[in-house]
Amino acid sequence: MKKAILFSLFSLGVMAQNSISIIPKPLSIIEGKSKFIVDQNTKIVVTKDAEDAMEVAEQLALRIKIVKSKAPEIVNEANSNSIKFTKNTNLPLEGYELLVNQKGVTISASSAIGYFYGFQSLLQLMPTEIFSASVNSNLKLTIPECIIKDNPRFEYRGVMLDVGRYFFPITYIKKLIDVLALNKMNTLHLHLTEDQGWRIEIKKYPKLTEIGSIRKESMLGHYRDQKYDGKPHGGFYTQDEIRDLVAYAQKKFVTIVPEIEMPGHALAALASYPELGCTGETYEVGTKWGVEQRVFCPTEKTFSFLEDVLTEVIDLFPSKYIHIGGDECPKNTWKASAFCQELIKKEGLKDEHELQSYFIRRIDKFVTSKGRKIIGWDEILEGGLSPNATVMSWRGTTGGIEAAKQKHDVIMTPNSYVYLDYYQSDPASEPIAIGGFLPLQKTYSYEPIPTELSLEEAKYIKGVQANLWTEYVSTPEHADYMLFPRALAVAEIGWSDKTKSYENFTKRLMVHLERLKFMSVNYSNAFIDVNYTFSKDSKNLPTLSLSTVVPSYIIRYTLDGSQPNEKSMIFDPSKKINISQDRNISSAVFNKFGERISNITTKSFVISKSTGKSYILENDPKKYLGGEKYALTNGIRGDVNNNEPWVGFEGKNLNLTLDLGEKMAFSSVSLAFMSAYSSWIMSPLNVEILISNDNKTFSPIKKIELRKSVSLESSVQQLNISLDTQNARFVKIKAENYGPLPEGHPGVGKPSWLFVDEISVR
Repeated sequence: MKKAILFSLFSLGVMAQNSISIIPKPLSIIEGKSKFIVDQNTKIVVTKDAEDAMEVAEQLALRIKIVKSKAPEIVNEANSNSIKFTKNTNLPLEGYELLVNQKGVTISASSAIGYFYGFQSLLQLMPTEIFSASVNSNLKLTIPECIIKDNPRFEYRGVMLDVGRYFFPITYIKKLIDVLALNKMNTLHLHLTEDQGWRIEIKKYPKLTEIGSIRKESMLGHYRDQKYDGKPHGGFYTQDEIRDLVAYAQKKFVTIVPEIEMPGHALAALASYPELGCTGETYEVGTKWGVEQRVFCPTEKTFSFLEDVLTEVIDLFPSKYIHIGGDECPKNTWKASAFCQELIKKEGLKDEHELQSYFIRRIDKFVTSKGRKIIGWDEILEGGLSPNATVMSWRGTTGGIEAAKQKHDVIMTPNSYVYLDYYQSDPASEPIAIGGFLPLQKTYSYEPIPTELSLEEAKYIKGVQANLWTEYVSTPEHADYMLFPRALAVAEIGWSDKTKSYENFTKRLMVHLERLKFMSVNYSNAFIDVNYTFSKDSKNLPTLSLSTVVPSYIIRYTLDGSQPNEKSMIFDPSKKINISQDRNISSAVFNKFGERISNITTKSFVISKSTGKSYILENDPKKYLGGEKYALTNGIRGDVNNNEPWVGFEGKNLNLTLDLGEKMAFSSVSLAFMSAYSSWIMSPLNVEILISNDNKTFSPIKKIELRKSVSLESSVQQLNISLDTQNARFVKIKAENYGPLPEGHPGVGKPSWLFVDEISVR
């Protein structure tokens, strides 16, 4: 793994503070001026009507003992110098009220979980050293005077950890549970089975762990590199370990939702029990990331196997939900299977999509008979949604909207906001990631209730979840780095009121990260990196403002792409950088001592006659819009690791008419295309340039045929087309989409994407 630049918040000049910096932000806080001090005479009181707070009180006593060497006595009553747990039956299930004054602390709740969340807020009112693992006898436990009233917005607040790609030890998962609980997240979704590994012991099928838990090697670098490390990777959780983990989570009021993937992502199971497949071949545990064509065959043997597996899983996990995956199941194997085709006819199904629905309905019926509910990724909508299913909407929000309109419960987990395997800063300065770009601010901006839903339909949105897929995350340290602090933003989205402030969040975050430091969390400071804000001058050329979350820090930059240092230019927040020629602008944050305390971020700009000019597209882009209306002429150049600046067409051609504003001479046109095989992004087949002065009659000038080749490497193709000198106002640029994805591709036959970036006319 490429090492990220990590900085202690002490080096940032932020020391532990005794202030109200609670994450997630409570519903209401009234601050006072006095404080309460926990001393050697302070007692913890559990009133007689609040006996369900006893375990929480014991956790509080233990936490104080760890840092002060002595635990407060737990008693039934005390009038002052106490931390009291008392019953208030009028409060919501997860709600609490916390009162602090000079005499003591009172936590009121109607349930054990309410007491627990009040306890988590109390810890965050104390100095950050309360989270230390070592004794500090000199630490003064002061708590600011306040009244907090709080309860969550959504009932489901979760994080998914993919342990199928890489195995993570129980010790790490317990630490993750601690952090989730501190931030009032109540669900840990464990992705336990994959093509690349089966991670849970099933007594009836020992080969699942004997064979399915070990792959012979793993991919090195990006998928596009097609390199392997040659080292076996394996690991699984015994049933005793699972029981211990579940019990640990229950004490922290975290529910563990197990996921057993079906009917796709099943290669590890097929390698263990080949008779569950459709082809009769011998399988190996997967070594390549991506979508696997070989899937479970919907035979009675397969259903018996899955019912047996789920019976043992349900016995281990008391969660309401049992996740059955349901995503990315190619239908090619089923299309080629005589058994599947006969089953489609026998059951009166329309096609293979309805066969998948049939598969899910069978599993739904079984899980429901066990008193549980299935939950699956939004592909389970295809072919008809099973009666009792809850949907996790990951491919944007469309699946969630559709499911809610059908009156099915929904967990919102759209990849563009809460997929934490995406880059969070400039890829050049980050550990390797799957791609995409998801900074903390974008995650924090997410609103789980789609505007397309009515008030009644919105009730089916039950919560939000962040997902960490681990194709490129092989260690606990790297997992921490990808999860935090972005998972904290998701915690606040799920708990706090809809009206939130990113500026306020980051101020609280600067203190909160010190707590995570004491908990040995290897969080990322990428959110401190320089933020680029674009605007335009009177000539429609790009201008640039630079900022960071702490205004007192200094931003230094260069205009030639060289690394900024303590002698580089200082950005003046009252001014903007005017970009009138091609530039590579690099910037970083420095403290008052001249030390760089952030990653270096670089943006490339290309300026030409077309910069800032308007254009019309015959086909509207889908999903990838380049960040603004005229993204193809805004002067900002994209790169292979960041989809944000690119304009994407799914199965459609680029047909663009550019208006230069007046008749002018030019002799070249350039534009960029991305090729990313694993992301279904293919280079175009050809590019054609046409010109006009009336925007009606266009004359073809040049057509470039591009080789229809398939490369597994991801790359940016900069196409520079030289022309005889032309004189025109309108330039039409056409690029033909590659067409259906080719044989051998996981998505064979489906539309490919055409990704286009900056158009330059010179």
